[in-house]
Amino acid sequence: MIWCLILFHLLFFRRFYFIDPFCYATSEPLELEFPAGRYLGEQLRQGKIPLDDPYHFPHYASHPILSTFYPPHMLISVIQSMLPLNLAWLLHSWLSVLHFLFASIGAYLLFSVYGDPWLAFLGAITLAHMGYACKQNAPIIYTLAWAPWLLWAAETHQVGLFGLSLGMGILAGYWPVWITVVPFACLFWLLR
Repeated sequence: MIWCLILFHLLFFRRFYFIDPFCYATSEPLELEFPAGRYLGEQLRQGKIPLDDPYHFPHYASHPILSTFYPPHMLISVIQSMLPLNLAWLLHSWLSVLHFLFASIGAYLLFSVYGDPWLAFLGAITLAHMGYACKQNAPIIYTLAWAPWLLWAAETHQVGLFGLSLGMGILAGYWPVWITVVPFACLFWLLR
């Protein structure tokens, strides 16, 4: 069934993968997240944690929606800061788009606890790709991608995965979503 999720993902993002890889070069991702990510990468390569961004954000490191301390974002930021702009943008976009696939796999595992693989598949594509309609901001995508993993860990009482998912969701940076999901995960944990 994971292969079906991958095929659905490729179909859902067919424009990005097969037609126009720059289709997300709009609005906040291009004007805000991408330059902030390159700046983060430049600072990390110099061995610094960016405290102030002279272009956009005073107190850069304390701004949660920049995903400053989210490990995948940090890694991609370092790599993209060494690449030409076009390739750097593609890398930034790939990270965001692949988080939808990551979310769908987590959602599939979450719903597969209930036994029916087709129900799990439908639940996975619904839960993972509904966030696409909300907004294409990286911190929101990163945070939502960890939600099914947190819920699955709570449902199956996997302490390590629960802690990892909880921490990654916090570091991803979009806390309004996270403070909504975490209480449900705690209820899942207690009621199972």
